[in-house]
Amino acid sequence: MDRVNREQDEDQQAVLPKSRQDISSLENGSQKVTSASKSYLRLGLEIVMAAIIGVLLIRPFPDRATTKSSPVPRFPRKSYTFLENPRYLNEGMFDSREKTLHTLHNWIELSADGRGYVKIEDSDSFDLGDPYSIQMNITHSEPVYMMSVFHQLHCLSYLVQTLQTAFDKKELIQEVAHHSAHCFDYLRQSILCAADTSLEGKTEAGPGWGSKHDCPDYDAVLAWANERTVVRFRGNMPDEAVL
Repeated sequence: MDRVNREQDEDQQAVLPKSRQDISSLENGSQKVTSASKSYLRLGLEIVMAAIIGVLLIRPFPDRATTKSSPVPRFPRKSYTFLENPRYLNEGMFDSREKTLHTLHNWIELSADGRGYVKIEDSDSFDLGDPYSIQMNITHSEPVYMMSVFHQLHCLSYLVQTLQTAFDKKELIQEVAHHSAHCFDYLRQSILCAADTSLEGKTEAGPGWGSKHDCPDYDAVLAWANERTVVRFRGNMPDEAVL
């Protein structure tokens, strides 16, 4: 029995520190292990953070153009000077229905060949809603979308014609009144949407004229729409001048 107890005491003595110096040595060793572990952990975290920062710097952030859900490209900007142009609007055009229609006939060159209806490939890939349909022949129709700028031109030309009717003191029929109200409201919302922030000052040309505006290049817009036109409306007679 004494032998067993003696062996157990020897085993305990082998693993227990024999002095304060031994205890201090053990504590210092434990601290070194803990310190090394923290260093490795910190190094690992720094490597991960560096990798994340590198990925964020390399990956390009999408701008408004790439995230825009529309197939219409961003057109170049062009400076236009607003000036009175009697080719499109003049006081004498309201003297008669014939003069009004002949002046409005000049507006056709401002609109796209297809009056703003354009065919969009892979339209399901964009958030466009349901398309209109243009009948190509008895058996075939094409899905198309209307570009807002051309819709606005149509509404404005319609209002010009309606104004001439008012000068003739003719009573507006219900269809004309409804269409006119639609065009007024459509243009009102279009103005708010466009929100042209150009600053206008006094000029010799008169209020609103002579000021420069930063605008999309309309020739580029027309070219883009014409490339996607499915039916050409060019060649209208003056009595069919409304866009």
